[in-house]
Amino acid sequence: MLPVRDTVLFPHAVLPLTVGRESSIQLIESMGEERTIAVVAQLDPRLDAPKPTDLHNVGTLATVHKVVRMPNQSRFVFTEGVSRVRLVRYTQSDPFMIAEVEALEELAPAASSDIEALARNVIGQFQQIVTESATLSDELRTIAANIEEPSRLVDFVASSLPFLTTDDKQQLLETSSIVERLEMLNKLLAKEIEVQQLRAKIQTEVQDQVQQSQRDYYLREQLKAIQKELGEQDEGQRDVDLRSRALGPGQDCQPLNVIPRERVVGRHRRHALQTRQLF
Repeated sequence: MLPVRDTVLFPHAVLPLTVGRESSIQLIESMGEERTIAVVAQLDPRLDAPKPTDLHNVGTLATVHKVVRMPNQSRFVFTEGVSRVRLVRYTQSDPFMIAEVEALEELAPAASSDIEALARNVIGQFQQIVTESATLSDELRTIAANIEEPSRLVDFVASSLPFLTTDDKQQLLETSSIVERLEMLNKLLAKEIEVQQLRAKIQTEVQDQVQQSQRDYYLREQLKAIQKELGEQDEGQRDVDLRSRALGPGQDCQPLNVIPRERVVGRHRRHALQTRQLF
């Protein structure tokens, strides 16, 4: 028995697991040629040394394909789910847990239009979620569309969605009726689509607010520039008004002739010479 935290392995799903507990490492090292283990989720992921009573009663029989020894002495284990199993009786708890298990039979009614409709709805909603997601690969849409078996479809979709909680996945794993599993998964997918739409709406509103703020800032800067231009024109107009008042009523305000400084200095010098000659 391999206890795992916040993880549910489904049949036909490939899941890499990091094994770091001493008891779990001993379990992996003790495997023979069979290389088959039962992967079971903990009830409380915070427990470092779970007991049989701390595990769910339903898990997944899995095949270990490869074990990689990490530098920190932990193990990176590649597992593939095979089938659902129910824990019947624990026969060993130390140094690692061993238990007797039995296959969990699925209640699969004959093919009907209801099951087909539920399965198609699952595929449609799943494809919509993948399309709107930035993290899920588009290949998942094609894979889901090519799965004909409803039970396997539920397992694939449930194992591919990161937003499903451990409790949601565990409930899907434990449910025997395929109709109930399809209905349950449809509700979870519909809820996620609603969340995606709400998230998109909020993002659009935020972007609109940012763009409006940028437009307002641009308009304010334009207004400041216009006011500055108008202020300079007003100062020029005040100078014209002062000259008009100095000339008096009825006099046109003509532009002032500016005499070059050189000419003014020359006049003063000639006037000084003429003055000296008179005395």
